[in-house]
Amino acid sequence: MKKFVACLLAFVAAFSIRPMVFAETFNPDDISTPHVILMDASSGAVLYEKGARERAFPASTTKIMTCILALENCPDLDVMVTVGDDVETKGSTMGIVRREELSMRSLLYGMMLVSGNDAAKTIAEYISGSESAFAELMNQKAASLGMTGTHFIKPNGLHEEDHYSTAYDMALLTRYAMQNEEFCKIVSTPYYEVPPTNKDSDGYQLGNSNKLLYTKPDEESFEYEYATGVKTGDTDQAGRCLVASAEKDGVKLIAVLFGDPQGSAGRNPRFTNSAKLFDWGFENYAALDASTLGLTAEFTFPVTGSDATEITARAELSGAFITDTKDKIAAIQANLAGVSAQTALTRKLEAPIAEGEVIGTVAYQYESATILSVDLIATQSISIAATNILANPSASPLITGIEGEDHNPETEGGSSLVFWIILVVVLLLLVVAAKIIASRRRRRRIARKRRAYRSRNIRR
Repeated sequence: MKKFVACLLAFVAAFSIRPMVFAETFNPDDISTPHVILMDASSGAVLYEKGARERAFPASTTKIMTCILALENCPDLDVMVTVGDDVETKGSTMGIVRREELSMRSLLYGMMLVSGNDAAKTIAEYISGSESAFAELMNQKAASLGMTGTHFIKPNGLHEEDHYSTAYDMALLTRYAMQNEEFCKIVSTPYYEVPPTNKDSDGYQLGNSNKLLYTKPDEESFEYEYATGVKTGDTDQAGRCLVASAEKDGVKLIAVLFGDPQGSAGRNPRFTNSAKLFDWGFENYAALDASTLGLTAEFTFPVTGSDATEITARAELSGAFITDTKDKIAAIQANLAGVSAQTALTRKLEAPIAEGEVIGTVAYQYESATILSVDLIATQSISIAATNILANPSASPLITGIEGEDHNPETEGGSSLVFWIILVVVLLLLVVAAKIIASRRRRRRIARKRRAYRSRNIRR
């Protein structure tokens, strides 16, 4: 009996540690998905990538860009939007009809939860007037975010050969979008109730297509306890796509998986693989709040063109995190003296400089590697030196003060007035003189004509 109990306990113990062993032995390279990336959302550090910079079709993950642009260009989500006459019916839709009136909020949830291509088109037309005009806005935003491998044509991601992105670019976009609280709220919502409209008196419920967030009744569960969003995507050309986010113990991760094969066999691996990636990331990496480390945060630089001789700038450490392997993070915490700071200016430090202006960056380094880079913010305003300012912008440049003479605003104003009076008088005198000269010339011409006329008459 004792031997039986001992064997049973050994079996239970072995079974209980199996998940931990799996987490330690998991290799991201085992994932067959062709385009994969795992990014730390706080720092933007890439923790793992495979084919992430290669061109791929993003399908409906495109709607991440449409959503964040809508939030930035239409802050009032309760504004009512009228659906146009040409409603998108291809692919997945939320079921809106022409001339239906819905709030921008309902359209955003319809676009992000059930991947409504009709909602995306309506949003684009409301904001920019047309899909093509909205695509220009999308590409401008992509360029500003450094998405160099991306080109958008449609707001919904319906397939176009010239509509493409990369897993890396979509991770950059998602990292940016996740800084918007309303965006995070939308993409993390399992269900949304669409209120009644002028075309639907009952309203209806939308369910999120991201299986990491919740489990629908009578369906296999892929729910992941740390999941926080974001968006699925499916087309024949793009395959099965997923942009997902998760957070655990202060570490925020973004996973992008593009290009899993279509069909039932390829429908769900994107959810299991993203969960494995997240577990691997949480197991091996940690995030360290930089503001808690006591790093050098103020720096002084010389300035020119001002009565002040120097300016102080502070490192923007609030909300900054250092993400690295857990061993590296532990080493940094144990040896803060080993962290050095290298500053780089992004502008010439010449007055004027405004308080709050970004004047450079500071890179914190450990063992010759940059672990964090943040902006340097001017802590004070620097004005142009008094000796470099013209006596009075309204005064004529023809009037100059006597060298070494003190400048007095009141007397300078008087000098300006005297100058303009003199100038007007001179101009009037010139006009009068010109008229006198012209009059004399005219009288001389008349006199000559008369003499000539009389001379001709005498000869006759």
